[in-house]
Amino acid sequence: MQHAQPSSSPTSADRTGQDPLQYLESLDSPVVEKWVTAQNQRTLDAYGKGTELDATVERLTSIYDSQDRIVACSRYGDWAYNTWTDADHPLGLVRRTRWQSWLDGKPEWETILDVDGLELNQGLEDGEDGEDDEDDEAAIRWTLQDFEMRYPDYDRALVSLSPDGADACIVMEYDVEARCFVEDGFEIPDEGQHSIGWIDRDTVYVGWDDSAVNDDPALTDAGNPRQIRKWRRGTPLETAPIEFECAQADISINVWYDNLQRRHVAARATAFFRTEWFWLDETSAQWRQYDVPPEAEIDEWRGWLFVTLRADWHVGGQVHPAGCLLTIRRDAFVAGERGFIILFTPGPRRVLDDLDFTRHWVLVAERQDSAPRLTLWRLPQSDADTWQAHAYALPPGSEVSMESVDAERDDTVLIHVDHFLVPPSLYHGDLGDADVGGHTGLAASATDVEADVSAYAKASGWHLLSHMPPKFDSAGMSAQLRYATAPDGVSIPYWVIGRLPAAGDAPLRCQLYGYGGFEEALDAPAYSATTGVTWLERGGIYAIACIRGGGEFGPIWHQAALREKRPVAFDDFIAVAQALIDTGVTTSRQLSISGASNGGLLTAACMVRRPDLFGAVLSDVPVLDMARFHKLLQGATWTEEYGDPEDPAALRSLLAYSPYHLVRADAAYPPVLFSASASDDRVHPGHARKMAAKMQAQGHADVWYLERREGGHGAGVDARTTARTSALEAGFLWTNTGQ
Repeated sequence: MQHAQPSSSPTSADRTGQDPLQYLESLDSPVVEKWVTAQNQRTLDAYGKGTELDATVERLTSIYDSQDRIVACSRYGDWAYNTWTDADHPLGLVRRTRWQSWLDGKPEWETILDVDGLELNQGLEDGEDGEDDEDDEAAIRWTLQDFEMRYPDYDRALVSLSPDGADACIVMEYDVEARCFVEDGFEIPDEGQHSIGWIDRDTVYVGWDDSAVNDDPALTDAGNPRQIRKWRRGTPLETAPIEFECAQADISINVWYDNLQRRHVAARATAFFRTEWFWLDETSAQWRQYDVPPEAEIDEWRGWLFVTLRADWHVGGQVHPAGCLLTIRRDAFVAGERGFIILFTPGPRRVLDDLDFTRHWVLVAERQDSAPRLTLWRLPQSDADTWQAHAYALPPGSEVSMESVDAERDDTVLIHVDHFLVPPSLYHGDLGDADVGGHTGLAASATDVEADVSAYAKASGWHLLSHMPPKFDSAGMSAQLRYATAPDGVSIPYWVIGRLPAAGDAPLRCQLYGYGGFEEALDAPAYSATTGVTWLERGGIYAIACIRGGGEFGPIWHQAALREKRPVAFDDFIAVAQALIDTGVTTSRQLSISGASNGGLLTAACMVRRPDLFGAVLSDVPVLDMARFHKLLQGATWTEEYGDPEDPAALRSLLAYSPYHLVRADAAYPPVLFSASASDDRVHPGHARKMAAKMQAQGHADVWYLERREGGHGAGVDARTTARTSALEAGFLWTNTGQ
């Protein structure tokens, strides 16, 4: 079958949907498979071979599989549970040890579930490149997506297994003590976008993707189940009563039983950031809606409601701004009272970061100018009590976060400490025993962050559980938070990491990473062995742009680049790139840009806007066809973020920056690699396929395409495949950004 070649016109994929490359969206066409195979071979021949790449793959694989990684556990009763992968268990296992043994550093691990040992995964033979026989359906590798334990006995688990790392799953019930799947237990054998959760031992809530058995499945336009059923043990799933149903135009519906509050809760997502919240009034067997705006999120703890706002709320004679955190007694709220207590109010570059609970404390994490802060709020112990706030000082110079261990039991927390250049540490602390104000008597050192944290932890009574040894040589490196100025005058923060050139030194290769969407923040420092090995050790500089569209400074920062304002994110990213050049860090020839998913859209859009500014481009699992994204896989989920192409006004805005529509034959683009995954059921690989094919047909020779068979929306399902992907992509950028 012959297919027409695309014209070089920006409107070759026009608003009527007449796209000559649309055939590349097929997921089961032999013609498309042949095209993908040829593209992969071309890319692998150019960038996927060589002793240096092989050595990098081996080193990264060893790091990913190393036994000295941080072991993070969750507490279930008196047991510490951990999901682990290594060279002998590439697909992972669920294991446990006694909680106290783990705290004491003397774990005796019991294997609960070996994913590699499952019958579904038997007979797999990995090749040298980590790929399996694509013609053999048995080559699907099933990975662990979820292992939901049943409260309070934790003797059963609902196991969700994902094919090749996709979002879809199958579900089976597992007997934790017998170490086997339950015969005639809860099971959904067909792949789908299922959700499932315990109510009690014999009842679950299930969102069933019935597309495998129904020609007209009960799904939303986004591909999620729109019905939640209450499924009782021993009964057919298809006859389980429907407990809650949302509209087809909604994103999703989720219903669960909150064991600690003993309450049934429902969340109907009408858009990506708009949710209607419900609770089951068991006296009337009716679902009641909470009277909060759809831009709010709700939490409940010990009789109190906590409301986090993403938009201003006019209520009770007051205006509560977007980004604030409110609380009120739940019974009073249900009765009609609206006298909220304000636990957090945002300010200039001050944003709410997280909310967690221990037995007696509410942990309110915030960020001020990208630095973490923590306030502990004491729950009132009686009607006469008031809320009491305690600022908890954190060690300076590092990223520090706390998470509750078991809020029903006590006030213990796990403390995660991270940094760009210092390997992460994990501590255990007790807010019930320690000084709730933290330790404030230590001065910060500008040169030894690790010593600062160690001294602070000792003074604060933190117990070190694990510290990962260095995975790359960071001698002489530093991490600096700098600022660029956007065209509209807004200050845009960005991190630069590496052996930074001094004034007068020669500029260096620099890789600039960005995302800029869905309120995802990038300003928290995190140790990346991958970046250290593939880029920093080689003398490169790594930069991270904290642009609008992200969540670095809360909902307002995100909404500044929403829908028709999306080009603001591109302007911010280009401003950071220009700042890196203007300050002598790099040159346009030495500057590469990388991003994945929405970040892949970012890098492709910036390449089309300013092809002269970059030496190489990586666009991984990207969204690129902005006229059809809503028709592909989960794309309908993102119309609130980008705009709805079915709306003519929104379509005009989308086509004004859609990389797939704007790429031209008469422009000189830098070398670009588009990568995707055949098992990605979130962002369709057709975006990257069509973009690569169109640019190649326009005569751009330095356009490359690579499609992984597995990994879903990620880089791989095991250490080796992930390492090979990372090494190849970094190698592509390095090779194309020389002096």
